[in-house]
Amino acid sequence: MKKHFLIVLLVALLLPATLFAQGSKATAAEDAVQYTPVGTFPIVESPVTVDIMVAQPPCVEDYNTNRFTKYMEELTGVKVNYIMIPEQAATEKLALVLASGDYPDAFLGFAVSNELETNYGAMEGLFLPLNEYYSKDWMPNMMKAFEEFPGAVGFMTNIDGNIYSFPRLEGCYHCSNQAKMFVYQPFLDALGLETPTTTEEFYQVLKAIKTQDPNGNGKADEIPLAGSIIGWSDQVERFLLNSFIYCDLDTNINSNADDNVGYLMDGKKVDTAVNKDAYRDGLAYINKLYKEGLIYNGSFTQDSSQLTQLVESSSEPVVGFATGGWRGQFSTIGGDRFNNFRAIAPLEGPDGVQYAVAFLQNPEVGQLVLSSETKYAEAIVRYFDYMYSLEGTLQQRNGFQGEAWDWAEEGQVGLDGKPAIWQELVQWNDKDPQNDTWIQTYAAAMTPSLKNGLASVPMSKDNPDYYKPENNEKVLFDETRELYKPYEDTSVEVPKLKFTADENEEFSTVKRELANYIRQSAVKFMVGSLDVNDDKVWNDYLANLEKLQLSKVLDLMQTAYDRQYK
Repeated sequence: MKKHFLIVLLVALLLPATLFAQGSKATAAEDAVQYTPVGTFPIVESPVTVDIMVAQPPCVEDYNTNRFTKYMEELTGVKVNYIMIPEQAATEKLALVLASGDYPDAFLGFAVSNELETNYGAMEGLFLPLNEYYSKDWMPNMMKAFEEFPGAVGFMTNIDGNIYSFPRLEGCYHCSNQAKMFVYQPFLDALGLETPTTTEEFYQVLKAIKTQDPNGNGKADEIPLAGSIIGWSDQVERFLLNSFIYCDLDTNINSNADDNVGYLMDGKKVDTAVNKDAYRDGLAYINKLYKEGLIYNGSFTQDSSQLTQLVESSSEPVVGFATGGWRGQFSTIGGDRFNNFRAIAPLEGPDGVQYAVAFLQNPEVGQLVLSSETKYAEAIVRYFDYMYSLEGTLQQRNGFQGEAWDWAEEGQVGLDGKPAIWQELVQWNDKDPQNDTWIQTYAAAMTPSLKNGLASVPMSKDNPDYYKPENNEKVLFDETRELYKPYEDTSVEVPKLKFTADENEEFSTVKRELANYIRQSAVKFMVGSLDVNDDKVWNDYLANLEKLQLSKVLDLMQTAYDRQYK
């Protein structure tokens, strides 16, 4: 019965793949495609149809009927049959399709890892090497954008010397310090308190919020601190642990096994935070807050939508502090609560530690991967190169020129104080479903100059409009520059490492099991199901890290680091 069920399930999951295998490629004319000169549109003499499997975020209703998709078809002459996979099932579906033998022409938005590029590109030849297309002759817009990402071509190059994907380029200033915390300012005002600057001050402010009724409704309904385990840097520990030791840990069990697992650089040595006494001290501090009811107990199980509901659902505001990459992670954009949350700087810990986690702004590998069997490589390459242009990026991300955005007018100033490049006419929104544009960029170039070239109206923080949504990008830029950049040390963050096929084969399962144990143990220590203050429990944890080959994983990472960076 179980075997029969698995077969049925596999057939059901692979059905879309067999459908597209019988689609455009099976019916396409075998004659060679006739192309126009590079840099001209349309890019083909006669229309062609290609199949691209895409990871579909909730904010895009249908890639095939999407207005931007239709625009691209008219512009290029390339019709794309998008096979949509909900992003929460993207990893599993990608593995099934790669194992099936029936491939689309390309995969978009699956964030194919270096490991998969090595396995399916270098070893099995399923992915098309793209080296020849990494030139101004083929992709002038992407190569122009690379000028703002030094070393990008090398970063995209696999350990076998080939390049198997096109990147997402995101020079997002505020994203580089995305582990932020925010305070509901009216609570501080009601209690006559200043923004806390140390872990001890923070503890005292949390207690005051819990016991002194800052919302004034006569009820003990305040929640001093809340976060979520699934969401863009919503984790409370990602902010708080860095008052004790540098730690980029993401406790979401589904996160990557190589990144954000608490690894760090000690000079040129790859090390980890998760076996250090300072890390234990940080977990003990968080456990203290949790035991005293100062951290919402759902913070280690809920997602960002549930966090938003917690912040917004009550008639009176109840949440004092919340964590997230920006205020829209946990509050309704433009609402009273959104407008009144203020970012706070990293807290100074008892030993003077005060870090802002550094998220290195490297090209995002694996966003567009071509099948080695595709007959339409040039069409796909040129189709997406348009999206690396300034206009293409804004059309894909924001909407149509003159409606959602436009070029800046003379005299307008960007976020960084330089002459503006463009202006936003409609606020970008990645929460609500729509079918006008793609919102989430995969193959595109939001370069630092373009991101920071958004026109903003100069105003002081005392202006009541400063924290409103239409000024959001300026707020994010200012908060990051003033509150987080002073505490950033990029040399402590482990750079992206690449492993050989043999290393991946030997260690991929080991790394995943180790990462899961680190993440699960951290949560257990914070909520108290494991006693972080019990020496025996802590020593057992350290022993289990070694049983799960932490030392060998660190040695492996050191080998990769020395190979790439020494």
